[in-house]
Formats: sequence, structure tokens, C-alpha cells
Amino acid sequence: MPNPLASIIRSSTRPEGGPYNILTFVSHERYESTLCNTGHNFFSISEKGFTKGFWNSQFAKIPDNYTILNNLNSIPLDLDIDMILCHNRYGQYDLAIEIASRHMCPVIVLEHTCPPEPDSKHTVTQSKLIEFYEKKGHVNVFISEYSRDIWGWGDPRDNARVIHHGIDGGLFKDETPMADREPAALSVVNLWESRDWCCGFEIWKEASGYPDSMNSGFPVRVVGDNPGMSEPANTTRDLIDAYNSCKVFLNTSLVSPVPMTLLEAMSCGCAVVSTATCMIPEIIENGKNGFITNRPEKIREYVNMLLSDESLCQEMGNKAKETIQQNFSIEDFSSSWNSIFDEVSLIGERMV
Repeated sequence: MPNPLASIIRSSTRPEGGPYNILTFVSHERYESTLCNTGHNFFSISEKGFTKGFWNSQFAKIPDNYTILNNLNSIPLDLDIDMILCHNRYGQYDLAIEIASRHMCPVIVLEHTCPPEPDSKHTVTQSKLIEFYEKKGHVNVFISEYSRDIWGWGDPRDNARVIHHGIDGGLFKDETPMADREPAALSVVNLWESRDWCCGFEIWKEASGYPDSMNSGFPVRVVGDNPGMSEPANTTRDLIDAYNSCKVFLNTSLVSPVPMTLLEAMSCGCAVVSTATCMIPEIIENGKNGFITNRPEKIREYVNMLLSDESLCQEMGNKAKETIQQNFSIEDFSSSWNSIFDEVSLIGERMV
């Protein structure tokens, strides 16, 4: 069992601002590896049933300050947990609360998704929305104002926080001149066809003319775990190279508040075409720093227009980069999360 006295001593002797010991769950490799830029120690449970069950190193390298625990029994008995970060209310919240009660520490609940659309087979019922609202942490965080509001947490009394994605511009950067890039539309997505309801596979097929894209749509390139169609990037370096290999990046997501891949592609100087869903219209202004539409025929029109006009492609790519630098910097992301961690640490000190 955790030692309450050790926790008290640790909280009183640790330097202000950490580093904190944060227990979390393997959930989103790209996001969690970015989160490690805050400099704290993350101990992550990978037990299947509560998480995806493993860390896929093809999506992101395991950071040095991120330790994977194979199951609940792997939590070191002498580990003084300062706080718990939960990424999923339905799969992780109850377990997070149970562990928090044993270790006398606070819980941060982060929500990455939006409710599925009304006509989706995955639609969230009103009772599920109420259940979702009742699963509260000591601090609750959303990745966009859009997702916070659509889940019903927009009332100031909820004090729900928003932290936008952070993109490492020193890593995801424009390395290849537009003239040297392949005249094709790149998409990066996993299990696209089976996740059509949230990733827009059928929209992509109709717009691109796949599998006969060269004759009825536009040239395409796909990176991701899609058996029979594409393979995932082996490393982050390979993913960056993929972004830098194509003039256009095409996103067809339907319910993701804002896909990390879209922001990464923008940071790498791709001209982007995207569906106009969730928070995306707040990021991309049509015709200014990219193009957005939900109509497959307009997607095709925009992609072909960009591929036939290199100066327009270059202009949109430059504007896309500027958008990421101004609104999604890794520095702002880390600073915002460190403010949350400091606040929650004070809550934890009052608990012990």
C-alpha cells in the first residue's frame, strides 16, 4: 500500500514546479510523447481493457521520461504519485478514481474526442451525455473550445479548461521545396475503411476516385495501418519525410475536434484541403491558409486546383506554417499543461 507519510514528505521537499510523478494510461502516442516535453515523470499503465494495450513505436518513440507499466500490479509500491491523468472517461475514469483513492492524489480528466454525429451508429445518447458529465476530475481539460462546448461543458461554472495541441516546429518543419514535392494528395490515417464513421473513408474515395484516382480524381498517397492499401510510417522521421514528399495534404475526418496529422502537415508546409468539421473551420479559413468543404466534388476541385498551380500551393503552404507557429506552438502547449500540473499539485498537497 502507498505510504501516506512518504507522500507528505515528498510534497514538502520537491522543488516548486516538479518534476511531478504522473500516473497515466497508454492512449495516444503522438499526444503523449508531446506531453512529455513538460519535463515530468510519466508512468503509464498499458493493461488491455483499460487502454489500447500497447505503445506503437511506429506512431511515436517512447520518451525517456515515460515509463510503461504492463498492468496495475506493475505500479511500484514506493512510487509517490502526485496526480493521475485520465484520457478516456468510459475506459479509464473509474479505474483512475480507484487508484487515486488509494494514493490520495487528484485526477485530471482529459477529453480528446467529440460526440459522434446524430446519424452515426456510434451516437452518444442523452443518458450517456449525463453519465459523461458526472465523470469529473479535480480539473477537466478539452483539446478545443468546440469539443468542450459540444459535450456540454461550456458553462463558466464547469471551469473546464482548453489546451490546444502543440506541434514541435523544430521537428515537424518544411524541409523540401514545393517544386521538388510529388504532385499528389497525402492522407495519414489508420484503419480508415473500418473507421469511416469518424475518418471519412467514403468521402475520400468519392473525391479521389480511388482506386482509379489517376484517371477519375487526383493522385493520392496514403500512410497508415490500412491492410491491403498502405503501411504506417516506421518512425517519426519517416512521417516527417512523408509530409515533405507531397504538395497537398488531404484530411477527411468527421468527428475529431482537430486531427494532429492535419496540424503536423501544416507545420511541414503542405497546402491543405480538409473537411469543414468540428474545430477545423476555426483553424483553416477557406482560401486563406487552406481549403475546407464537406462536398467530395469540391474536395476534388480544390486538390486539382492546387496541384495545377504551384504558386498557389506555395502560398497556402506558407500560410499553413504561419498558422501553426502562431496558434499551436509546443511552447504554449507545454506552458499551459505545466500550469495545470502546478494547480493540481496544490490540490494534492491539501489532500495528504
